Amino acid sequence: MGTFPLVCAEKLLATGLLVKSRRLLRKIRQKDLAGMTGLSVATLGKIEAGTPTVEIRAYLLVLWHLGLLDEVFKETLGSTSITQNPTEKRVRLRKIAEDDF
Repeated sequence: MGTFPLVCAEKLLATGLLVKSRRLLRKIRQKDLAGMTGLSVATLGKIEAGTPTVEIRAYLLVLWHLGLLDEVFKETLGSTSITQNPTEKRVRLRKIAEDDF
């Protein structure tokens, strides 16, 4: 496994701090948020610390429960769409002839 890019680590750390500040603002204990999301308190602590080994599913659950999902992904949602060009075809690699040296 390669090294984790610094820019990605910074985004996770910023997301974790945002989660923690929103949780504290709403006066929700880690134990209570963990119960709402079905995650362990340890996993929630790792999310708040920006740990990169936590599943993306766990991050998304916490963001959703705190109402932060759109805020965190506003750049992604605003700039591109999955259905931007539905007529676009798949990318296919050129077949290499067997006798092509």
